[in-house]
Amino acid sequence: MQNYFETAETMDLAQDMLGHTFTYNSDQGTFSGLIVETEAYLGPIDMAAHSYNGRHTPANDPLYQAGGTIYIYSIHSWLDMDISIQKAGTPNGILIRALQPIDGLEQMELNRNRTGFEVTNGPAKWMAAFGIKDKKLSGTKLNENNFIFSAKKVQTPKNILATPRIGVKNKEPWTSKNMRFIVEGNPYVSKLPKRDMNLETYGWL
Repeated sequence: MQNYFETAETMDLAQDMLGHTFTYNSDQGTFSGLIVETEAYLGPIDMAAHSYNGRHTPANDPLYQAGGTIYIYSIHSWLDMDISIQKAGTPNGILIRALQPIDGLEQMELNRNRTGFEVTNGPAKWMAAFGIKDKKLSGTKLNENNFIFSAKKVQTPKNILATPRIGVKNKEPWTSKNMRFIVEGNPYVSKLPKRDMNLETYGWL
């Protein structure tokens, strides 16, 4: 089977991933959600990427592995997750920023001590909701162990919006590039104003 994460340009895959499901089979049970927000990172040329200028450390090594490798890292004591994109040696990544819950919502709410859209509307939030508390699974492959990415879209976005990435400061021209992709109107998108939420269809066709 052809590796999905090596089949297209990173920016295109970041958009195509919207509407696929992401599943984690954990000790607490199965957690899953629809991907509703992503950010693309273009490796050595991208000043916001962990592999900018060819930086290669034991921690970010998963980015250098085959497409579909999990990369877990900490930002201000929170954990985020990228998926490596492109063939081994080309350290591109896509950050999964937000998920719309499907399975395991009750346990997610307990893990987050939150309810409603706040449970998974951000990269560190959904990781906490899924009960991921460390980097032990960094470097593992999607669809081989604990993490499953659906082969096909489960839902199709009615419209995809491209915006600048969040939290990328003082790195022009990369700060302003539209490399964040969201399902327009989905209430689980991070930092989405209530006025922009579509509470009827959640932005799906």
